[in-house]
Amino acid sequence: KQWYQRRVAITAGILHAECLKLLISKGLGYAIVAGSMFVKLPQILKIHGSGSIAGLSLATFALETFCVIMNVSYNYAQALPFSTWGESFFILLQLIVLLSQYFHYTSSKLLLLTTPVLVPALTWTLTTLPHQYLALGLTASIPLMALSKILQIWSNFQNGHTGQLSFITNLMNFLGTLARLFTVIQEVDDSLILFNIFTVFILNTVIVLQFLVYWNVQPPKVKSN
Repeated sequence: KQWYQRRVAITAGILHAECLKLLISKGLGYAIVAGSMFVKLPQILKIHGSGSIAGLSLATFALETFCVIMNVSYNYAQALPFSTWGESFFILLQLIVLLSQYFHYTSSKLLLLTTPVLVPALTWTLTTLPHQYLALGLTASIPLMALSKILQIWSNFQNGHTGQLSFITNLMNFLGTLARLFTVIQEVDDSLILFNIFTVFILNTVIVLQFLVYWNVQPPKVKSN
């Protein structure tokens, strides 16, 4: 009888721990989604306030947008819990704004007008594809997302400063991917998604470290004629 009671107690303890981890994961997941609504707002406001895109890479924005499109399409089509990928949806909306700002300050009027239409249309179209094609697209997006971060890291290194890049946005990206690692491990049995998040986390860490290295370095002011 004592052995049985001990076994029941141990089993109950394990179940309690698992439930607690799932509860924490769900709470973190929705917190990440809520925070993602504003994650790129500091970057948007910094560009607007300075009227400049100095130090920012179009390739980085474009590649990140494509990768987030694939992430949203894949997760939506797989009917995975919104708490495990919802931040990608809100980040995609903000990336549309950032791309529009970039095209505005580079006087690319056609791209400025078409971007807010083409990005949602492409995202929705991809959700209708068979699973194997979406999985292939998500797999391809992993090195592309890494490349988008590496391009920004290299740009920072070459410039010797972080330009108009927002520290708050990148710090939130770093903390968000750290928390997302935990939630994906707890709730999603998909090694592809886990590898994707882990890769982005490592590169976000490097960018945050660059901010610390270049903290007191200001980009040179452009002289007006």
